[in-house]
Amino acid sequence: MIYDYFKKVETETSEMGIIAEKAIEFREFDIDEGFIKGKMLFIDGSVLEFLEYIKGDSRLKYRFHYMNDQGILVFRYDNAPHHEVSTFPDHKHTPNEVVASSPKKLLFVIDEIEKMMSGARWV
Repeated sequence: MIYDYFKKVETETSEMGIIAEKAIEFREFDIDEGFIKGKMLFIDGSVLEFLEYIKGDSRLKYRFHYMNDQGILVFRYDNAPHHEVSTFPDHKHTPNEVVASSPKKLLFVIDEIEKMMSGARWV
């Protein structure tokens, strides 16, 4: 059920110490279809803007746009069909290139951000 996924996101993000503020919108169209979108501000000033449109087990559309505290792109995952990569349409934008990527979920992306925050700083 879609609501269960969204509830999990809300619960887990509420317990994460790296999130300073968040605004999450959830809309359920059917028991197995809906979307979650919003914005998260992290304790280092970086920002994640996101959208997941889900039907059943599929993410029909998603984007996770992560910027540093200066508003500069760190990475962006999405499945817009505008880049020819081996994982088409799924891909990852970095400041210098677009690379193949498997489909992502919000909690995975937040985990990646947390690992980056605990390691080296980005440009």
